[in-house]
Amino acid sequence: MKKVKLNTMTRESIADIEKEITNIALNLVKEKQAKFKDLGLTINAEFGRFVYGKKYRGREIQVSDCFTAGYHSSIYFSVDYLNGEEFHDGEEGGQGYCIDHLDIWICVSNNLVSKKGYLIAFENESDLRGMIIPLIDELYKEATEILQILRS
Repeated sequence: MKKVKLNTMTRESIADIEKEITNIALNLVKEKQAKFKDLGLTINAEFGRFVYGKKYRGREIQVSDCFTAGYHSSIYFSVDYLNGEEFHDGEEGGQGYCIDHLDIWICVSNNLVSKKGYLIAFENESDLRGMIIPLIDELYKEATEILQILRS
């Protein structure tokens, strides 16, 4: 991620980047879905926002909140069974869930006065695809390994 001075970005430009990355991630998930379905699984992608560790969905927070210290946006990827049941390795304590994420924007405060932002570093759609495809491929590999463990 690259450090960004808050006065060099607008809230709207961050929202546009979040939307762009979400759309690319959703399209890639659609492209890769058949591979997962062959395993009896489905892959999901969801845009998520956190403010001070609390997850928000949809319109619970506004574009104006992205410069709030503690704001964090990401795309989350998860693998589930086709029936919607969570997919994991069966270990107690929630270990082995097949999930990953890609950070988009983080706003932090290092004291009461100053804030810093960190934005995913990319030049174009091809760069973004190059970041997302390996995450999806790794989830496929992990899912395959978990299925082998569960079947043995």
